[in-house]
Amino acid sequence: MILLTNRNNPATKILDIPVKNDYIFMNLAQIRTSFLICSPNFYIYSMNDIETTKFIDYRTVTIILLVIILSFLVGFLIFDVFTSVSVGYKLFVGAVLLLTIAILANRKLSSRILTITDELTESGVLLKTKAYRQQIDSKTQELTLLNRELKRHIYELHNLFQISLDLTAIRELEQLINSYLNTVIGQLRIKNAVLYLVDTHNKRTLHVSKAKGLTEEEAEKLTFETTDNIVETVFQKRQPIVIADELTSLKEIEYFRHYDSEVITPLIHSHKLIGMMVSGSKINGEPYTQTDLEMLTLISNIVAVAIANAQLYHRLKEQSITDELTGLYNYRYFRIRLRDEVSRARRSARPVSLVILDVDHFKNYNDTLGHPAGDQVLKQIAKILTNSVRDTDVVARYGGEEFCIILPEVDEKGTKIFCERLRQNVEEYPFFKEEIQPNNCLTISLGAATYPNDAKITKELLIKADAALYYAKNLGRNRVCLYTERNMISPKLIQSQMIR
Repeated sequence: MILLTNRNNPATKILDIPVKNDYIFMNLAQIRTSFLICSPNFYIYSMNDIETTKFIDYRTVTIILLVIILSFLVGFLIFDVFTSVSVGYKLFVGAVLLLTIAILANRKLSSRILTITDELTESGVLLKTKAYRQQIDSKTQELTLLNRELKRHIYELHNLFQISLDLTAIRELEQLINSYLNTVIGQLRIKNAVLYLVDTHNKRTLHVSKAKGLTEEEAEKLTFETTDNIVETVFQKRQPIVIADELTSLKEIEYFRHYDSEVITPLIHSHKLIGMMVSGSKINGEPYTQTDLEMLTLISNIVAVAIANAQLYHRLKEQSITDELTGLYNYRYFRIRLRDEVSRARRSARPVSLVILDVDHFKNYNDTLGHPAGDQVLKQIAKILTNSVRDTDVVARYGGEEFCIILPEVDEKGTKIFCERLRQNVEEYPFFKEEIQPNNCLTISLGAATYPNDAKITKELLIKADAALYYAKNLGRNRVCLYTERNMISPKLIQSQMIR
């Protein structure tokens, strides 16, 4: 409760309220309380646009006049029977009665004022509270939406961070591409996606690396070259583009729609186009939003770096296991694969054969025509070997002019047939100035051994195949010798090789 006093008595003032003359102005809705009225000379206005209540008390002079008049009336009415009583006494008694009535009326009036004031205050508070509650509800809804949007962005950023960790941790290119397409399809809920990479041999061509949601045949029909307008556009913009927004030809738009393609995203690394992804329509049929395109940009930028790293890792890995001159596997990789193949043959109880071959009189050819010519011969022989073997076979350069071939699941008979065919292919190949060789042609000698008949361990298999090659050379070169023909091989030769 707030006690408001007349401004004429500042000693009892509790709340400092602006006043003008004998009027006090107050916003009841702002005070939000009850008022105890103690002064007769003021006005109270409710400024909340609900209702204005005006309380008027007469001034002292008016009250005195009314008291005198009412005193006479009361005196004459009440004491008319008492004629012996003086007028002054009647006036005094009337004044006392009037004041008593005024005090009683004042209490009732004050109670009524408090009641009305409380009603007005409560009405104003309710209306104001309702308005404020509506504003608070509106702001609460806005904050809820913003909070929901913020949580969604945080979730997307968390997903993006996790995606970046997962993708950058992959070193195998095939696994990386597969994870990339699965991620895009899952995040954007699209029907299909095709990844094109720039061909390492023909930089102008983009070949299909992986397709999801489309068959390989359908994906390969949607071909691109780096000189195509759509490819140049997406490379220049360096961000995903909506095909229908960029193409002006209805024929081209229908061409892409035939394959359900809507967006093209470039993969750029070190300011070079390394590939691009063509993504199809959404499952729900809705168009791509700006948020979707931004998500594609972020993921594709991460993947572009990851693909470049994976390609570099693949090249370094190949260089570490590849002979630089011939492009075949080197001796280090050959020893690893030979051990693995022998272990696999042991588990599966199947044979594996090892062939070692040597170029006959290569030193004569090399010394006569020079090392460049000799290197060219080694490259040509490597090509013949590669074209003569199966995908499961392993061809490696053993050292110098020697080569070796691992033939999984091939026994002695099959090895003999393969070696004879290979020897004939080399002999019939037209090498540069091969007539300078002793036999007027460039030939090879081959020795072979087979697990488990000829050897039980890797080192033994390698030694016996080398011994068979040595025997083929001693027999006159340009021939094939299997270790099963061991009755024709000197035991001392085998022992010397084992010691070495």
